[in-house]
Amino acid sequence: MRKHFLVDTSVILDNPDNLYRLSDNGENSVYITNVVLEELDHKKSERANAGFFARVFFRTFIGSTAKASTKIKGAQKEGDHFYEFTCDHGGEKGTLKLIVVHREHYENDSDRNDLKILEIAKSYGLQLITNDISLKIIALTRGVKTESFYEDTVSDYKSLEFFHRSDAPNPNASKTEWSQYEEADENGRPHFFISVGGHKEECAFERLYDNNGLIVAPHNLEQKFMLSILTHPQNKVAAVSGSTGSGKTLMALQAGLMLYEQEIVDGIVYLRNTVEAVSSNERLGFRAGDEERKLSYFMYPLFSAINTLIEELRKKSLKNAVEYSGDVNTMESKAATKRFMEKNNIEMIDLAHARGVTISRKFVIFDEAQNASIADVKLLGTRLGKGSRIVFLGDIEQVDNPYLTQDRNGLVTLLKKAHTMDFVAGVLLRSTIRSDISKWFGQNL
Repeated sequence: MRKHFLVDTSVILDNPDNLYRLSDNGENSVYITNVVLEELDHKKSERANAGFFARVFFRTFIGSTAKASTKIKGAQKEGDHFYEFTCDHGGEKGTLKLIVVHREHYENDSDRNDLKILEIAKSYGLQLITNDISLKIIALTRGVKTESFYEDTVSDYKSLEFFHRSDAPNPNASKTEWSQYEEADENGRPHFFISVGGHKEECAFERLYDNNGLIVAPHNLEQKFMLSILTHPQNKVAAVSGSTGSGKTLMALQAGLMLYEQEIVDGIVYLRNTVEAVSSNERLGFRAGDEERKLSYFMYPLFSAINTLIEELRKKSLKNAVEYSGDVNTMESKAATKRFMEKNNIEMIDLAHARGVTISRKFVIFDEAQNASIADVKLLGTRLGKGSRIVFLGDIEQVDNPYLTQDRNGLVTLLKKAHTMDFVAGVLLRSTIRSDISKWFGQNL
């Protein structure tokens, strides 16, 4: 039975290909309103992922010749105009006929676009497809049939586990080659293993770290496993989720420094999505400085980790204290921080600048990956050239991206892949090392 869908902006900004999926190769009718077109037009100038998807939408779906259409559901209301856009990309995507409903005068003359979209849905009995929870609730209260359109939702994300103790078997423990194990011998002494390459190999943590000149040593077993996996010869992709203050960025940076010291990679690339958990007047564009300085505000986790390493280096020798003299206790990259980054070939980039480049022989750290979409993860992953490795870091409990949820984002999708596939390694950090205050807030609020 043919279905008639009215698609909200949120679904397109999640991924424009959702229109093809809803169309089901022409089996269903797909509509959008002029309000959605206006919202997408406002987004297309943005550098972030939403801007990229808005531009993809206009190139792909509106870049063809429009023609007036009479293929509408129900009687056409006065002042409404219908335009049909035909897109045929073949292959899995198939053909899509997208119908734009343009209403000259809305009964609801407020600035609330969501109410205007609902008005069109009611006028023609269309099923509203939206990932905006508030709009969905309003639609239901007004008798408009509605549903969300999510792909790759990880409903069981809280049960994902990669660490296994022999004396307490976990039925949800990962069965992939990158699982972590603790087993006791006949004398009750613990031994630690990583399952890799189809077999378990014992982790000689102390010997590994003593021979690699660590600047900062792991504080707990979780961090030891993380560092061992990130520096393992067979590991290329890893996903690490940890609570605030668990040391994700610090351990990832230490792993990159080890690989750089051993000449396995030529440098370290740090990047993250510029998603802000702040009010409008605190956003990136309102901050002082040029583009580099604006980006620096988002790179504070990197600077913080570097400054921790510098403090440790200063303690080790007078030579280090002299080399890294200067202020490091700042949100900006002062002299000592810059010196460290130059010496260890550390670059920082915005995800928006990753398109169209190839990143070869680098250790890539993608921080705050819970605020990245699956498309973001795919974008960055396809940018990696020969000799590169990548680790995705984040806290799946702290999602700030309005288009993502805890059970549906780039990081949780990778963790799910790590649970079922051998190519990706998954690590969970649950211990907070920053402070007792940080630990309390993470556990109690």
